[in-house]
Amino acid sequence: MTKTKKRKMSKSTFAIIIMAVVMVAMLAFGGSYAYFTATATARTGTATTGYVKLNSDETFQFTKTNVMPGDQLIAAGAAKLTVDTTDAAGNYVAIKFIITAQDSEGSPIADVTTLGLNADSILAGTGEGWYASGTENIYIYGSGADTCVAKKNGDITINASAFTLSKDIEDNWTQGSTSSDEKLMGATITITMQAKSIQASNLSATDAVDQLVALFA
Repeated sequence: MTKTKKRKMSKSTFAIIIMAVVMVAMLAFGGSYAYFTATATARTGTATTGYVKLNSDETFQFTKTNVMPGDQLIAAGAAKLTVDTTDAAGNYVAIKFIITAQDSEGSPIADVTTLGLNADSILAGTGEGWYASGTENIYIYGSGADTCVAKKNGDITINASAFTLSKDIEDNWTQGSTSSDEKLMGATITITMQAKSIQASNLSATDAVDQLVALFA
């Protein structure tokens, strides 16, 4: 082997070694380069949700026996709802009445209005008060049939007038009969009042009517 070949081989070997060192360095450092960098302080925001609450008193939770025509079932202004909310705009509120009756033999009385039991007769309907929503037996707290009024924390009176069994009910019991002629003596009347509320913020007074009615579905 000549000196020239030895010199060439030495140069080749040297080049291979250099390349090997570079490759090892690339593997060791991932082939990355260093730059100037900066880091901002991390910031975290926390949001806590508020609430809307609605409480009913026990006025509609009553048991009465031997009720006679003309007797009062609920005194005027006795039934109330209480709004409790963190919404600065208040709550929109609606109520629903379910009134049913069975005669003395347990058969449904189809038209309870003949007994004088009609929510329209006890709810305030002028100015700010309760208005029929257009959906049967559902009333909204508002200034009109299609305009809710937001109520902030506090009480809302449900019945402006007394809830009274009509004094015009007529029935007769004939001696020897097992029941009265119209079977209204010994009849059972059930009155259920449901209430719903929804936030007033970010909800228009007119849209609130549809939203409240849907809550009873």
